[in-house]
Amino acid sequence: MKNSLFNTAILISASLITLVACSSNTQNQNTTVGAVAGAVLGGVAGSAIGQGTGQLLAMGAGAIAGGFLGGAIGRNMQSVDVDNVYNTLDHNRVRKTSKWTNKKTGTKYSMTPMSGTIAYKGHNICRKYHSTVTDIHGKKEKQNGIACRQSDGSWNNMS
Repeated sequence: MKNSLFNTAILISASLITLVACSSNTQNQNTTVGAVAGAVLGGVAGSAIGQGTGQLLAMGAGAIAGGFLGGAIGRNMQSVDVDNVYNTLDHNRVRKTSKWTNKKTGTKYSMTPMSGTIAYKGHNICRKYHSTVTDIHGKKEKQNGIACRQSDGSWNNMS
């Protein structure tokens, strides 16, 4: 049961973090999405520790710590990073990686389209991708997903 719950939380959190990476949200919206994803993941990770009251405390501590870390990742995604994500999905051939470092935040990004254009959930211009975000402390967040181009030219995570 705990393993299933943990896997579900990881999937939800990774999807939310990727949604931040593939959206044109404001910095405040990115911070909020990242904080929520981190809190969910931290709370579930804490639930795997101890029993009874100790487990509840671990869940609370995990949620708080995860919220702060997730918020920091979301806050660091800036429009220049979103532009690089869009450019990579628009122009890179399959398995050609784009890498960049945000000069203001020190966050490092790597994004690789893993497919050509595919149709997915009613969208005709979608691509599978792999991305890695490494914060200034060396913590890495990896994600595999599918992003689809919207009518306004933006890309949204769909998986």
